[in-house]
Amino acid sequence: MGSRLSEVIDTHSKRTDAHRRFRATLRWVVKLAMGCIACSWLFLYSDSVYQRRRAESLFADLKSFDFATAGFPEVRDIMNRNGGAAIQRDLHGNVTFERPGPTCTPEDCTFQLWITTWPARTPLLDRMAEFFYTNLPYVGVRSWVLYARLEVRNGKLDRSYTAVSELKMERFDSRMELVPLGYEVEVQRDSANFHCPGLNREYRVYIDHNDARLPENVLSTCVLQSAGIPTKRAFNVHLRCLNGLFRSCRFDELAPSAWADYSAMTALQVRDRQ
Repeated sequence: MGSRLSEVIDTHSKRTDAHRRFRATLRWVVKLAMGCIACSWLFLYSDSVYQRRRAESLFADLKSFDFATAGFPEVRDIMNRNGGAAIQRDLHGNVTFERPGPTCTPEDCTFQLWITTWPARTPLLDRMAEFFYTNLPYVGVRSWVLYARLEVRNGKLDRSYTAVSELKMERFDSRMELVPLGYEVEVQRDSANFHCPGLNREYRVYIDHNDARLPENVLSTCVLQSAGIPTKRAFNVHLRCLNGLFRSCRFDELAPSAWADYSAMTALQVRDRQ
């Protein structure tokens, strides 16, 4: 009788020890998972803040940049200072990085710059991309891209294009699409080739319809740089909303001056039609 009781006690003790070890292991696994999630979030959010500050530095330089008189040295300096680089073009205008020799000349050169958050610069499969772009904004990690291109022709800045866009997933025709929402500025020197939707003005702000199926998602500004029109207003860009924890950017937050001009122009056009 005593031996049987001892066996029962030993068995119960072993089961209790096994349960304790299981609970301890489970707690350790949960803590490890929570720690990994917290570290991943901290990395992604910190990277977004760091890239945003880089982008803010670029826009600060562009606000004070003299587009009308800039030549090759000024363009090269502003792009090098912000992490941009010259790209090489063949006779047909195609970009290539493989041919030997200088990438550009002071008379003819194109510079470009990319500033992106981790999800935007990481190759992701369709389902993985949909997962990241759909769920990360709920924890305050937004995916966005800044692209800048400055073209020097005949020793002078001929054209520039700068765009910053938040990347969001939205459903269209029963499938998820990657939809950018952002702001872009195009500055041109040649008035003869100044192509801007709407009226042929030296300064134009409008909503760009990239696709009839998609919502109005890009606020665009065109500036003719040789007309003496200041570009500082066009580059009045506030990027803090790209790190917003609860909602994405609005046009009036991202580009307040351009949005105010667009709203005023729209109101004027409505009054003219009436």
